[in-house]
Amino acid sequence: MANKNRKYFPIFVNLSDKKVVVVGAGTIAKRRIRALVDFTDHLFVIAPEVNPELHTLEGAGRLTILRKKYDKEDICDAAMVIAATNDHRLNQEIYTDCKEMGVPVNVCNDKTRCDFYFPVLAYNDPIVVGVNSAGRDAAGSKRVAAQIREMLQKPEDPGVSSPSVESASLVHSVTSSVIMKRADDKEAEATASTGTEKSIQAVFSTESEKTTQSASGTEPANPAKTANKTIRIFTDGAARGNPDGPGGYGVVLQYTDASGAVHEKELSQGYVKTTNNRMELMAAIVGLEALNRPCEVELYSDSQYLIKAFNQHWLDGWIKRNWMRNKTDPVKNVDLWKRLLAAARPHQITWHWVKGHDGHPENERCDRLATSAADGDDLIEDDMSSVED
Repeated sequence: MANKNRKYFPIFVNLSDKKVVVVGAGTIAKRRIRALVDFTDHLFVIAPEVNPELHTLEGAGRLTILRKKYDKEDICDAAMVIAATNDHRLNQEIYTDCKEMGVPVNVCNDKTRCDFYFPVLAYNDPIVVGVNSAGRDAAGSKRVAAQIREMLQKPEDPGVSSPSVESASLVHSVTSSVIMKRADDKEAEATASTGTEKSIQAVFSTESEKTTQSASGTEPANPAKTANKTIRIFTDGAARGNPDGPGGYGVVLQYTDASGAVHEKELSQGYVKTTNNRMELMAAIVGLEALNRPCEVELYSDSQYLIKAFNQHWLDGWIKRNWMRNKTDPVKNVDLWKRLLAAARPHQITWHWVKGHDGHPENERCDRLATSAADGDDLIEDDMSSVED
């Protein structure tokens, strides 16, 4: 039986004299093109229309644009093909053609139709590093690659810039990772160095205080036993072609330590097919699951679907009616609501609604994270058995 979580072997290929074809010129295609343009002299882009950025690369002789619709003959002598159009049927056609001709193919937004994955690149000549998670943790791959880029930067080398602000913020993320950790990184964080653990213990006590909450997760059963750390969690979800297209969530976690320093962590992930409401719920779930001890949480979202379920006690009614909205209509997305309640239970949470696309800095950041994840290629499957919108 095939192992769906099989690791992909990293291999470095000389593409300089090989034909590489990218079909499409949208957001994902541009990312692939920007990654490939430094590695091959025979990069072909097939699309009826392209944007000015690709015109510039074409003018510089970095690639060739075929302004036309895709045809099977376009890939007959290709070493590799990237299907990155927004037409799922066309992507499937390209995949079928490639399999028939024995050409390795990567179908963006469909991890089941990828002979290879694109790594997140970090390089400083002559070193080239690729980071990949086989489509299972795109955000984690990006964070690791960013840290590697910082390691590869050498101030003494001419033309190499100093570490960016983005890289510097990652140091804060790593330092505070014992507070805000991804649920799927528990083993890795358990092996953190003793020095890091001691510095964190100076900020947090080693004994977890436990609280219990009502079904809606908004009030502790024992107010006298409160969480002792305040975390701000900002969340947002996005879906393209809701509910038949890809989507993603974005989360920003913030914590201010005793010295006044602000520690941040960003989390995001894209899904092949999902809905906006599911991504709003997933953002809140992932943010809360990233906490490794009971905390006071200020959670901010522009989703009234999420916030009203707690603040207007929709959840209490749904639970009393055995997850029915009324006598005839079942509650949708029950799987995520139950997971969210479990994630909320250890914490004291205040649920805040913020107006979306209204200049709120962290909400705008979350929106960018969510949409970038939705437009990325390391998308995973979502269980769509309980869809609302």
